[in-house]
Amino acid sequence: MYKLVATDLDGTLLTRTREISEANIASIKKSISRGMHFVIATGRPIEGIMHYAKKLDLLSNKGQYAIGFNGAVVYELNPLRPICCCSLNGAEVKKMARRAEELHINYHAFSTTRGLLASVPNKWTDIEMSYNNIGCTMIDFNDIPDNEEFQKFMFCGTNDEVNGILDKVDDYREDYTVTRSAFCFLEVLNREATKGNGLKLLCEKIGIDLADTIAFGDEQNDLSLIENAGLGKKPQIS
Repeated sequence: MYKLVATDLDGTLLTRTREISEANIASIKKSISRGMHFVIATGRPIEGIMHYAKKLDLLSNKGQYAIGFNGAVVYELNPLRPICCCSLNGAEVKKMARRAEELHINYHAFSTTRGLLASVPNKWTDIEMSYNNIGCTMIDFNDIPDNEEFQKFMFCGTNDEVNGILDKVDDYREDYTVTRSAFCFLEVLNREATKGNGLKLLCEKIGIDLADTIAFGDEQNDLSLIENAGLGKKPQIS
């Protein structure tokens, strides 16, 4: 019997209206009542996870967890606290912001202490805010302290704009995790920050063998999750 199920949200667990079907809610609650760990594994911040965790009664049950920011943070949900983290620093984020400006593409970043930060209002940051029910602070990225911690940096634009910079950030791939999380986002994270590594660290912490896990996902950022789990179907990435 599998002991842990990890699933992506957008495009996998959620419907087109960004909700969980009643059938899936009932099935997941039944599995939890039998001792299953159910883990939401997403690129979203914790604010974008809590609405769904509440619907699934994950907040009222001990031993339930979430993987946020594409693996940059692993959370215990009751009580709510981060149990594993891997971050970028402010000096790195400032360099990434300068690269985005050279490439003439929008960008934003998630600060551990200040939340979502952007340099100018734009519709891609508006999407981030809408999906996660969060605000955003406009700042001059040149003023970021070198030692400030960040969960991730994101290049933002149309599908064509993001596709157009993929080869222009290839040099990042050696030192960072670079992943596409949606048509409009290309994310740069700490090299250790992947959903798959988040699952591995969580399983080590709670004493579950990876062979006893199942994973579901549909995007490029889900590949490591599916590859690390005991059972998982690789999504078709276009």
